[in-house]
Amino acid sequence: MFVLNRLAAALPTLFIVSLLVFWFVDLIPGDPARILAGPMASQDEVEVIRDRMGLNEPGPQRYLHFVGGLFDPDIAVSLRTGRPVATEISERLPNTLIIAIGGLALGVILGTTTGIICALRQGTWVDTVITILTLGGISMPIYWLGLLCIWLFAVHLGWLPAAGAESWRHFVLPILAVATRPAATFSRLVTASLLEVMGRDYLDTARSKGLTEAQVILRHALRNSLVAAVSVAGVQFGAMLGGSVITETVFGIPGIGRLLVDAVSRADYPVIQYSILMFAFFFVVINLVTDLITLWLDPRMRQNVRAR
Repeated sequence: MFVLNRLAAALPTLFIVSLLVFWFVDLIPGDPARILAGPMASQDEVEVIRDRMGLNEPGPQRYLHFVGGLFDPDIAVSLRTGRPVATEISERLPNTLIIAIGGLALGVILGTTTGIICALRQGTWVDTVITILTLGGISMPIYWLGLLCIWLFAVHLGWLPAAGAESWRHFVLPILAVATRPAATFSRLVTASLLEVMGRDYLDTARSKGLTEAQVILRHALRNSLVAAVSVAGVQFGAMLGGSVITETVFGIPGIGRLLVDAVSRADYPVIQYSILMFAFFFVVINLVTDLITLWLDPRMRQNVRAR
């Protein structure tokens, strides 16, 4: 029931997003058909493009046609290549997901590890160094860090390629670059959460049973600390997907971000519309998964759900 209720609550959000994405074509200054045809096109050529885009049809009919493209790939066709938008997206989506999932996974591992170290070594030089690095990771823009990584590892040292997506080596630098912010955020969050629960009675009970400090942290304290961190992970993953435009442009990765940039520069409106709608769908799924993981980690939430 919890999953069904969350899905039911997400449907109005997706509906509103679909309306906004659909109507943004009408909000563009000028005639979209004229923009797509170019300044040298004749009026007859512009009218042909208007018919292809369905701009001469009534608004409700155009919206139904737009929604139909979600279920029929032959309806949603790129104006530039003539291929189905679903094909354009499916070819590039894996690259975007590799960077986003890899960056989040690496950020969670590094952030959780350094957060535990800072909590156990509070006030030492190790804590100071990690705190400085995490503040730098939070403050550093991704495009600037990406260029620094390219200069150091690709140009100066020659260890890794600077751009492309031909092999796993091409994804190392993008994943390292995007992992810095979630790693820094997780580190500070885990440290603060662990310091808050370190003096709780249930941890003293665990110590009295003969558990080592590491076992107490990993088995008891860390699980409660991860409840808030999971919500942040969902936000960070969504931000990585939304920020794929910058990441993929800097590293030359043919992903959804680059697809959007090319579509905007070439006025390929169907690709823009369905790509943004896909991002909205991913955000809904991410929020649902985040809620389910939080429900599993926090017994109090499970009791609240059962009580409803």
